[in-house]
Amino acid sequence: MANDVIFNKGQGGLGRPLAGTDYISGLLFYTASLPSGFTSTNRIKTVYSIDDAVALGITNTSIGETKATATYLVTNKGAVGNTHKLTCAVIDSVNPTASKAALGTVILCNYTQVTADVVSVDTAATRLAAEINLGTPTHGFTAIASTATVTITAPAGQGLFLNTGTPYVSTVVGTLAGTLTQNVVTGVASDIDILYYHVSEFFRIQPKGKLYIGVYATADATTFDSVTLMQNFAQGEIVQLGVYQKTTAFATTQIATLQAVLTALETNHKTISSVIYQADFSAVTDLTTLSNLKLLTSKNVTVSLGQDGDNNGFKLWKATNKSIGCMGTTLGAVALAKVNESIRWIGKFNVAASEFDTLAFANGTLYTTVSDGTIVNLDSFGYNFVKKEIGIVGSYFSRPNTSISSTNDYTFIYNNRVIDKAIKGLRSFLLPQLASPLVVNANGTLSEDTIGFFNSLCDRALEVMQRDFEISAFSVTIDPTQDVLTDNELTIAVKLVPVGVADTITVNIGFALSI
Repeated sequence: MANDVIFNKGQGGLGRPLAGTDYISGLLFYTASLPSGFTSTNRIKTVYSIDDAVALGITNTSIGETKATATYLVTNKGAVGNTHKLTCAVIDSVNPTASKAALGTVILCNYTQVTADVVSVDTAATRLAAEINLGTPTHGFTAIASTATVTITAPAGQGLFLNTGTPYVSTVVGTLAGTLTQNVVTGVASDIDILYYHVSEFFRIQPKGKLYIGVYATADATTFDSVTLMQNFAQGEIVQLGVYQKTTAFATTQIATLQAVLTALETNHKTISSVIYQADFSAVTDLTTLSNLKLLTSKNVTVSLGQDGDNNGFKLWKATNKSIGCMGTTLGAVALAKVNESIRWIGKFNVAASEFDTLAFANGTLYTTVSDGTIVNLDSFGYNFVKKEIGIVGSYFSRPNTSISSTNDYTFIYNNRVIDKAIKGLRSFLLPQLASPLVVNANGTLSEDTIGFFNSLCDRALEVMQRDFEISAFSVTIDPTQDVLTDNELTIAVKLVPVGVADTITVNIGFALSI
């Protein structure tokens, strides 16, 4: 350590807003549980940081969870010197120093009986409960003795993991005996933990984001009417939206329903360019059976298929047995990207930290167990996920596919974001001129002044995008011979030359006798 007074400069404390509106996002979460800052008549909130979300009751403290319990009924008090070891298989060790979530076994107690323990079955049960509680700071389990029965309560975060099988194992040496009942109270995981996970991931990737959070009942998860409610609440501000639902198994009809909602919003000038849809893939046992999304016609919907394989996302997957996915992470990356940028960009979008260091898919399958051919096929079928690249450390997105043909102009998220931004900019300049006079020449053609005026409005809208390298070039054309006197309609033709994306880099290399 240097013999010095050291200063570490903080960043972000001033909360300076980002320029523009491209980063404004929404997160729609379906659950019957409402965080404390939400009510049934006040379901949408705006946050600018994970701290704002926590203040609204969106925490990772397992709010609303039902903790699983087991019981041990002492049937024989045993004798002095008998030993009793009780273990339980858990998602992780519940050790605050542990950096990874993993499947393992914890020792709840391991003790030798003394004289006071063998007075009766009740005293034997009291000793068992006391020993379990001594280890609570380490393993998180608690116990209560009532006469000869000890009720053991799992720690927060285990959810439904302990509901099946035989996670508890009792090993006795001696005459001490009892009946171990595995699943007395069924565990139910906290939905609020999942919401916190996606919100925190969003702000991990885009710490300067503006996020509208909507929490709605699960009954809406097949109509997605809440998408419209959120965009109306935001007065059309939301540019990209993440949708999480685990109540219904994934089906392509859900994508079509979402697209119908988005198309209606676009018609009303409340366009959401991109929806990152996190559906439930928990019932999918074979990734090769997934449908080809490129056969659909949903240009604004991206289906998220990635998932963390050994940290918080993994723990939530085991606690719920439902897809957790990487929707929040993906939404944050889209919000961070300029509209023309692909989140596939290796140099900018490495999402690996403790989270997404080990990767999986949203059905729980580890990334490393999936063949290269299947991974390529999932990408060509239009799914978006997180993947590894040989020769570089980190985790990176696959291509930002949308659910439409690969030959369509809007096959990637950035295609939609670019043209929607251009449309929004053009409309802001042209809208004040709606129903304005159109001066024509004596022969009925548009005058040069009229053409020049509307050309300049369009130029002003698009020059900013060209200056910011969001488009490469543009042209604005107004046909002077169009008959504006008959139909009162002015037609303007705008062409955009996009910025290219280096999805493939080809290097021709070989030996030569000389150079």
